Amino acid sequence: MHRFRLGMIGVFALALFMVAAAQPPAQLVIANVRVFTGERSIERASITVADGKIVRITADAPATTGVTIDGAGKTAMPGLIDSHIHLLAGATEAETRAFIKDRLPDRLQSFLRNGVTTIKSVGDPTELIRKVQQDLRDGTLAGPRLLVVGPVFTAPGSHPAVTICSGNDWCRANLAVEVDSEQEARRHVRRLVEAGVDAIKMVYGGGNVRGIQLGKLRPDVIKGIVAEARSMGILVTAHALDEPSVLEVLAAGVSGVEHGAFGPPTSNAVAQAFKNPERSLVPTFTGMAASGLPETMQQSKLQAVAELHKAGVRIVVGTDMDSNRPEPPGSATLQEIETLVKAGLSQEAALKAATSVAARHLGLEKEIGMLEAGMGADVLLVRGNPLRNIGDLHQVDAVVQKGKVIFRREP
Repeated sequence: MHRFRLGMIGVFALALFMVAAAQPPAQLVIANVRVFTGERSIERASITVADGKIVRITADAPATTGVTIDGAGKTAMPGLIDSHIHLLAGATEAETRAFIKDRLPDRLQSFLRNGVTTIKSVGDPTELIRKVQQDLRDGTLAGPRLLVVGPVFTAPGSHPAVTICSGNDWCRANLAVEVDSEQEARRHVRRLVEAGVDAIKMVYGGGNVRGIQLGKLRPDVIKGIVAEARSMGILVTAHALDEPSVLEVLAAGVSGVEHGAFGPPTSNAVAQAFKNPERSLVPTFTGMAASGLPETMQQSKLQAVAELHKAGVRIVVGTDMDSNRPEPPGSATLQEIETLVKAGLSQEAALKAATSVAARHLGLEKEIGMLEAGMGADVLLVRGNPLRNIGDLHQVDAVVQKGKVIFRREP
């Protein structure tokens, strides 16, 4: 009798499961909206989302039992990507943990409120940033998709070990990997990849900076870092601030340059090095301006990026903003996009730099950065048309993350 009853319960539960499985997933439709797919614009279409993916983009709005958002007068585009931030703040372990507990949740939400659904943090204590990343993946913490590099590779006695971390042993040990041999560099790359980082970043610079004499990674060391990372399926980017350094790290095979040279290129060698094969430049205008970079140098950097873009170099949005800045996270990303337009990029090219082009730079072009069937449903809906007026990006109407509406502005 008990077996029979248990058997019937099992059959009943299986029937419920089959009915539930047969039901289509709840849908979200953004109807009658202008669409920027990440590569091209569609003047009027409807986007259907289900199960965290984009199902279709059609001319007519399909019937749905789910949620419909009226997109009339608005523009839908992929969620924005900021490829260069510094997420954690705190000079000591105790301060960093306190920041994570007390301030980080709101900072992460601010990214979402501004339509930024993916960020890459480029220099953090491995254990702490990986815990934040896991909490975001598990849903115990709300915020954008987070990519991490852990601490950055640098020469002994170089940035950030003796600059940002000057006199702070915990900072130096957790934000910098000081290496002086290829074998040591390869070992640390393996260690970080095994710890779960998504990419590797190196600092390639030297000379006298604000009265501090900085060391510089040797060529065999940077080549070892790139080769070891590549063998493990990980991309490497390099902090470089002058033309010779940019050319040297590109020759070593990095996938992108953070910051880049300040002045216009002296020859077409720089553009050719970026294009063959294609690599990225992440100019980080916003962070440099916030750090007090003189206006003349900012203008020189604008000119440099304008010339490289005109030559066909792939430009990617990254702000270099850290969590101690007073600016709301995400708003700096919008400012960076606007600055790219000032540098001579069209509105469409600047939007690509924060969507499809940024996704390729991160190696995520099969998952995010485009609005098309099968892609992850991270969608930014803004009032107006940023393809004509880039300032309309600030008029965020709704943000969709993994198919769910996570922010909606009041009418």
